[in-house]
Amino acid sequence: MKNYLIPLVGILIVIGCAVTAFVTEIQMEAPLLSTLSNSLYDAWLRRLAVEPRSGRVAIVDIDEASMAEYGQWPWARDLMARITKTLFDAGASVVTFDIVFAERDRTSLSSIRQAYEKRGVQKFEIEGSRAEALEFDQLFSDALGEGQSILGSYIFPFGDSPPGSARHEEASRPPSENRLEPKDAVLRFVPAGSGMTIAIPLLREWANTAFFNTEPDDDSVIRKTPLLWQYGSQIYHSLALEALRLDTIGSAPVTITVDRGEVVGVALKDLYTVPTDYAGRFVCNFRRGHFPTIPIGKVLENQFEEGTFSNKIVFVGTSAIGLKDSRATPLDPEYPGVEVHATVVDNVLAGDVLVDPIRKTLVIELALILLLGLALTLCIHWGKAWVSFLITLLFLGGLYFSGWYCLNARHLVFVPARLMMSILVLYTFLTLLKYWQEERQKKQVRNMFGTMVSSSVLKYMEENPGSFSLSGHRAEATMFFSDIAGFTSISEGLEPARLAELLNRYLSPMTEIIMARNGYVDKYNGDAIMAEWGVPFAMDDHAVQGCLAALEQQNRLAELRPVLKEEFGHEIHVRMGVNSGSVTAGNMGSDLRFQYTVMGDAVNQAARYEPANKDYHTEIMIGDETYQHAKDAIEARLLDLMVVKGKTEPIKVYELLAVKGELAAGRAEMAALYEKALRLHWDRKWDESLACLAQALEKEPNDGPSIMLRERVEAYKANPPPDTWQGEVVRTHK
Repeated sequence: MKNYLIPLVGILIVIGCAVTAFVTEIQMEAPLLSTLSNSLYDAWLRRLAVEPRSGRVAIVDIDEASMAEYGQWPWARDLMARITKTLFDAGASVVTFDIVFAERDRTSLSSIRQAYEKRGVQKFEIEGSRAEALEFDQLFSDALGEGQSILGSYIFPFGDSPPGSARHEEASRPPSENRLEPKDAVLRFVPAGSGMTIAIPLLREWANTAFFNTEPDDDSVIRKTPLLWQYGSQIYHSLALEALRLDTIGSAPVTITVDRGEVVGVALKDLYTVPTDYAGRFVCNFRRGHFPTIPIGKVLENQFEEGTFSNKIVFVGTSAIGLKDSRATPLDPEYPGVEVHATVVDNVLAGDVLVDPIRKTLVIELALILLLGLALTLCIHWGKAWVSFLITLLFLGGLYFSGWYCLNARHLVFVPARLMMSILVLYTFLTLLKYWQEERQKKQVRNMFGTMVSSSVLKYMEENPGSFSLSGHRAEATMFFSDIAGFTSISEGLEPARLAELLNRYLSPMTEIIMARNGYVDKYNGDAIMAEWGVPFAMDDHAVQGCLAALEQQNRLAELRPVLKEEFGHEIHVRMGVNSGSVTAGNMGSDLRFQYTVMGDAVNQAARYEPANKDYHTEIMIGDETYQHAKDAIEARLLDLMVVKGKTEPIKVYELLAVKGELAAGRAEMAALYEKALRLHWDRKWDESLACLAQALEKEPNDGPSIMLRERVEAYKANPPPDTWQGEVVRTHK
């Protein structure tokens, strides 16, 4: 039964995820899924957002500065008439007001006269005023009739209680011929209203009517906006849809495509097909930045460039904080509401409308949950942990980039949140279940081998049962040794607790760097570190990783040095030796305690290189074999021909300077001069060698190897070495 526990549980989880996906689709999404889906979609939309593209949309903004100059809102309708006439004279194709003019203008001269007459003034005349100029609403209505114009209205959704002034009056200029006949079924998902606030009849004589309602998601962010709304016997258009209709097909009606009570889209004859979701909502492809915007005060003063409004669909709205017409969108938490309508128009005219076929893709989504879930279940059951982890990442990455590709290349909204959540739930639960099963097996391994191997080797044995041998074997590896310079004097000057704290502060980041480079930290010996690359795990680039780890440690130490100096009163400098070669690797020690480690000449040489840095005033010394394996990834200079203690043959040693391509030009020139001087002194050309060293020290006066070699050459010049000398220097101490 145990062998089939993971597949059985996996199948049950997959079925549960499929059922959850189906239920959340036909009903309301769970908050967690909705949050994940929205966050993913918003991130994509922010990355893909572009500037407005159609060039056909402009906004007249009722901004704070204009209200400060002309007075608080609402303004007198004679000013609105001037604005409207100015826009039509400037060539506007459609003028759309994101405003509802639900009451008569009480600042009209005729209204003022009536008010005085009601107070008992029997005869009240305003000299010099024409009769038609007394009624500001009439002036505004006449201006609206000079072109194609739209007035905003607000439709109260069912559940909202409209105020007593809210009303519906059949417009004399209806938005289209889209009406619901008694024999037609009401569209199931298109929002319907319980009341409506609409412009006064006088203004509607020449202007069309459309609603400016928007519907944010549960998190109060607008991602879709309705194009259609049912009220009474009529289907009203949004400001954006009505503006598009007037601009493209004039008085012709919009065609609404319906399939079994669900809206598929709307069409403006053969010119534009606007896809919507099942409820007639438009998916907004929000733009980066803002649409061309002119303050309304500038329009009143005719202070705008010629052509600003020519053949444009102009929206009159507000960005003023006090008028509270701001919305949250995926791109901006404070987005002017009028720009939502402008976005719809720009999307349609630019041809980059987003399509949300979520109900049509439900079957595909359920099939993917089943297929991917079963595949992952089998992978977790039969494969290794890293394989199932990679497969999970592959599935998640594939789903992520599929959604990204659909949105970016196809303008198709496919947010695989439920799929990704299903994969994560399945992987997490089954991995924990498998881990529990394997822990029982590991406990048996610990009982058998816990007293025979070190904890690091035990971990390897647990993760690779059957593939690890306790006996020694030959391996190609790179060894690393490091030691703090002058540590004895440092330890004598600190209390034990402070010394331990200093060592921990130093050793922790060094260890992290070694392990990040896939190194094996063999042991600590006080302040010294021994590490290897290539064992117990074989690595093709062990020399490169060892060198890069040494460089990164020195760089990290340079950052820590002033901090440690301030805290502990000592400046930390570390010498490092790195060497590569063939070693014997395995468990070594007593019958009761084993330590996985390495032995061999290559190990001994690496240990000798570390203290040899002191003679050259260098930080990192590497052997010739390490250099040959890593030279394409590092910058190094030939340091010397050295015979280490216990050996008779000279070997080339190098100073490790930097990562390939990161060595400063001046330091590179100095290193080249040093190498030239070194080779000249091998050829017993003392004066030429000293000349090169002088040039090197001009570039870097404190270069330790150059100073050391200059002293050696001057000594050889005064007392030449024997004829058998081949350039080697013999170290007589470790």
